[in-house]
Amino acid sequence: MAAAALRGGVRRFPWLCNVLLYAGLFAAGDAAQQLWRRRRRPGGGGGPPPDWAQTRRVALVALAFHGNFSYVWLRALERALPGRRPAAVLAKVLCDQLLGAPVAVLAFYTGMSILQKKEDIFSDCRKKFWNTYKTGLMYWPFVQLSNFILVPVYLRTAYTGLCGFLWATFICFSQQSGDGTAKSAFVWFQREEEPAGRDRERDHASTAQSTPDVPMGVVLWALLLGLPSVNWAVLKLAFPVGLEIHRGTNCNLSVY
Repeated sequence: MAAAALRGGVRRFPWLCNVLLYAGLFAAGDAAQQLWRRRRRPGGGGGPPPDWAQTRRVALVALAFHGNFSYVWLRALERALPGRRPAAVLAKVLCDQLLGAPVAVLAFYTGMSILQKKEDIFSDCRKKFWNTYKTGLMYWPFVQLSNFILVPVYLRTAYTGLCGFLWATFICFSQQSGDGTAKSAFVWFQREEEPAGRDRERDHASTAQSTPDVPMGVVLWALLLGLPSVNWAVLKLAFPVGLEIHRGTNCNLSVY
């Protein structure tokens, strides 16, 4: 019943539903990274409480700009480069990463700086843009490749928001504490989980000797490649009819 209502709502109000889903998932990503960071601190939850005002600022930036930009941008790409032919799909991915991705990163850092009332609203952009953009190139091409091949146009912003949940946790961390690189996030998490006492250090060392160490790069790529597949499965469960129509017809006919 709920899935049917959601399908009907998205079809009747595609812009509103896509933008709200995108903004909600982006804000949830910020809340998740704040709660995760607090939990990883020594003592298991010590330190200041989560900054919910920060999460509201993230939601406002995502609602005012990113959700709307994604909705308009993805439809414009489909009109300019219609279809699911390999050349058209690769061209859309290339345009998205060369044009859309830089705009989204710049807008996030600048928008957050404006809402935080920083004196220099372009400071984060100068320091973190290039690193963040390069990190995004390890993730978003895979997301958009599956998006342009498998997902009908009227659901693409929602699908981008689903995949953007993981990205939001990273870019919100980078805006608050990191430098825009995936390495900074991994280093921070590893530092936070260091045991506080000497006995715990010995226990940790003995455990590490008996347990094979999984490289963080392997974990990262597993997340990057696995998350779009999981989100595709979620969309297929929620919108089976629309997705089957998209798979069986020409993409030009599926621009709702």
